[in-house]
Amino acid sequence: QLDHALHLIYSSTHCQAMRRAESVASSSSSRPAAAAPSSSSRLSGPARAICMVIAFLLCITLWKLGSLTTGHSYPPDYPTDIIDWLRLLGKNDKQQDTSRDVDDIESEVHAFKAVLSRAETNRMICNSLPKRSGPPDKEVPRITNVTMLAEFGIINALSEWIGKVKEERHEVSGAGGAGNATNDDNTKYPVCHLPPPTSCETTTYTAVFMSHATDRLKKLVGGIKDICSRSATEEVIVVWNSPRSLLESDKLGRELLEWDTDPSHKMRMFFSLENGLENNLLNRYHPLISPKSEAVMYFDDDGPFFDERAMSHVGLELWRRNADVQNAAFPRNLRVLSDRMKKLQKHGMEANIRSILAAGANEDTDIPFTPTCRDRTGDIIEYNYFVFPQFGANMALPSGSIIHRNYLCFIWHPALEELRRYIREHHTHPDDQTVSAIISQLSGKPPRAFPRNVKDGGAGVNLRGSEKAPNSTAKRRKLFSGEFDVIDDAADDHDYYVAGHVNQHHRRLLWQQKNWGPMREEAANSIIGYFGSLNAGSVGWCVGTEYQKKRPRSPGGYTCEPEFPTLDLIPWIKPGGIGYDTCP
Repeated sequence: QLDHALHLIYSSTHCQAMRRAESVASSSSSRPAAAAPSSSSRLSGPARAICMVIAFLLCITLWKLGSLTTGHSYPPDYPTDIIDWLRLLGKNDKQQDTSRDVDDIESEVHAFKAVLSRAETNRMICNSLPKRSGPPDKEVPRITNVTMLAEFGIINALSEWIGKVKEERHEVSGAGGAGNATNDDNTKYPVCHLPPPTSCETTTYTAVFMSHATDRLKKLVGGIKDICSRSATEEVIVVWNSPRSLLESDKLGRELLEWDTDPSHKMRMFFSLENGLENNLLNRYHPLISPKSEAVMYFDDDGPFFDERAMSHVGLELWRRNADVQNAAFPRNLRVLSDRMKKLQKHGMEANIRSILAAGANEDTDIPFTPTCRDRTGDIIEYNYFVFPQFGANMALPSGSIIHRNYLCFIWHPALEELRRYIREHHTHPDDQTVSAIISQLSGKPPRAFPRNVKDGGAGVNLRGSEKAPNSTAKRRKLFSGEFDVIDDAADDHDYYVAGHVNQHHRRLLWQQKNWGPMREEAANSIIGYFGSLNAGSVGWCVGTEYQKKRPRSPGGYTCEPEFPTLDLIPWIKPGGIGYDTCP
């Protein structure tokens, strides 16, 4: 990160201007041309000194971050059952001692320090850029009356938390170090652990649905039946955000309640209100849902419920090889506008591709993030709702996304309460944008994308599970006697964007609620600005293969052609393919 930050500072506008000025002076000289010096030697003494001062200040900042005392401090309102469950989730998913030993605490603090360090570095980079003069070319849409999160607000949030940790550890030390830190309830929230880069031993997943209204139960029940029939489904959790009585008064609701009491059924209910939670989109990510599997797969209650071939044979296999990032069938691009940000996003994408190809899968290194300098330079991002790109996706919609269960602890961590409050208050309740941002910042990597529709073609591939899933809508509806409308996102979906015209039959909120798109863009700028940087964007299923095509006008600068491949083209399930040997 330090090397990347120094590179960015060196190439910032100030240093570039110095180089240009010296270049002009040099070209006007009558002395004979000499061999071109390297970029690191083109600055004269004064110019080089200025850049070195900036770099020195950066080093001092990072040194201060590294010298903070570690520990833990939490609010008192976390139920005992969440604490007991989380304490079973150690690093690399091994059971841990329930005592709060220094090594456990250190691992969580280290994760937060990486986020804090990135934000401090990027704020310094932003402050090194010339401040814009005059109004910006485009401003963040202000549709709602919800106050935007402070730019680089994560610095104060994490610094305050680490400060409380330091104070708590000092008090424990003064007391002779006896006990588990302190008897105060503030220590009850367990230590969070980042997931491992891979999870090859995991072969099943927990599927999570969430709903609150009975008018969607027909699609929901159909989706549950579909997912429960899949061999890789270990369990299905339905997070219900309304009173239980609402289900008791509905025919399909009573069927769900019967399944919940049947110990042989894969489905179980989680009643948010009965567990002390309010109706909140983030409840599906709450640690109290206690997923059995390390892999947690999400679907909206109205779908789409992507088929088994896409989700189990392709998506889950990708996640096993990339367990520390969000894996997505429904990815979204956040478009940058300034030339500076476009160049840095391109640099980050190429670094991401090199990292994956060098490791053959998921190399355990950070991918450069792009500083967003909204207050300083007027940088904003656009919410690109026209495509679901394989390359250049910075976030994911919930349906078809897979994350490691260890991230549930971080998403509900007390240090991130400010983010959760923003989700509750904003009109769009952008839990998807927030979860994607948290995971990418903690992992230091963008999400991974996989195709939501995979056609048949099994030559030379290694499939887990005894039988292939039916892939056509006709077969799936026959499977469930035609009673339920099981959504199938097959080749006819046209990517929701046909011949330049958006298909408004999908994503109802986007097209039916006034200003939904601009409100989502407002939220995206607020959340990304809070962290102060944007990840480089996903790579597609075809990365490093002949099907990766350079398309400068597409998100990330590349596309996969075909967009929806046959199964035998997916590299990580094909012997010898990129990523296969990570989990053979």
